[in-house]
Amino acid sequence: AVWDRKNRAVFNKDEKIAERLNDVQRGIFFREFLSQHKKYNITEDKYSDLSNEECWIKTSKAGLEFQTRLRERSVIFVIDNLVDAISDIANKTGKHGNSITAHELRWVYRNRHDDLVKQNVKFFLNGEAISHEDVFSLVGWDKYKPKNRNR
Repeated sequence: AVWDRKNRAVFNKDEKIAERLNDVQRGIFFREFLSQHKKYNITEDKYSDLSNEECWIKTSKAGLEFQTRLRERSVIFVIDNLVDAISDIANKTGKHGNSITAHELRWVYRNRHDDLVKQNVKFFLNGEAISHEDVFSLVGWDKYKPKNRNR
């Protein structure tokens, strides 16, 4: 909603964001956050070759940072159908390995020691809250080798 899918070199104006989002101010704040971010500003020339899906992936990871660190609000992951896919997610293979959710989970993994991420990212399994420690001790995470380790 904050960038134009037809012309990714520009962000949407306030009016377009207002048409697409209920929480207009959050959308405008997110656009400003993206426009200043060195890794996630997809309007920069260096990202011009990215596909729409790759832009969504970057934007979703930016959304996690925005929501957990700037807004200090919760992000919830229901992992019922992902428990058996952790190896694929960690290895970036198989049906689940390259999904947007997989990219988001790897971002959380890389940032798992950040207090704001730990406080604001919630995991649920079978309707019950599950700790970060339990999630990241699931079989498969031990195989994950991040290109960039934030912590």
